[in-house]
Amino acid sequence: MVAAVAALMAAGCGQRRFAEVKGAVRLADKPLEGAFVVFTPHRKDEVRGVGFTDAAGQYRILRPGGKFGAPVGPCTVSVHGGDGGIAIPATFSTASVLVYDVRIGQNQFDVDIPKP
Repeated sequence: MVAAVAALMAAGCGQRRFAEVKGAVRLADKPLEGAFVVFTPHRKDEVRGVGFTDAAGQYRILRPGGKFGAPVGPCTVSVHGGDGGIAIPATFSTASVLVYDVRIGQNQFDVDIPKP
């Protein structure tokens, strides 16, 4: 009996958990259209979540398989591309310092990138 309970607990610990994340990206106080927003989990065994901004700068994170959600836990958030006509500073993109702790439930993470 104890072995069966231990096996069930171990199986549950390995399950990946995801939560919905959405938000907006603004560059120099204007919505940034056409940018990729990437949530890279700090745990190496997790998958990344990616979103794409619309004309209003709004995004919603998807994970592999086309399902909504980012992995629960701390993630580095980076923004790439976009139609803003202004280069995105590395601290928001290739060397991002943005960290967001994704929690179970609804998450809202807005990114305001100042004019370089």
